[in-house]
Amino acid sequence: MRGLRTKWILREAVSGLLPRRILRRAKAALRLPVGDWLRGDMRELLLDHLHGASSRTRAYYRAGELDRVLGEHLKGRQDHQKLLWMLLNLEIWHRTYRPG
Repeated sequence: MRGLRTKWILREAVSGLLPRRILRRAKAALRLPVGDWLRGDMRELLLDHLHGASSRTRAYYRAGELDRVLGEHLKGRQDHQKLLWMLLNLEIWHRTYRPG
């Protein structure tokens, strides 16, 4: 940041490469179909990381509540993709930076 301008140094670094309109536009949200991935291709990864015996963060949560959220999402009853994506990333962070 520089004052109230976010990503100032990044914008300065690419100022000669990108048109001014790109550099000045507002931040856009990245929308990914994470909910679909968590029900499909990433289902086993999600369950292993959050529900499996090797989970490092499972002890942080009430087991019944986590099971309820996982079940509702995987069955398509509720969309808990943001929460589950954050919990999955926290678990991956723990496995990477706090091994053992």
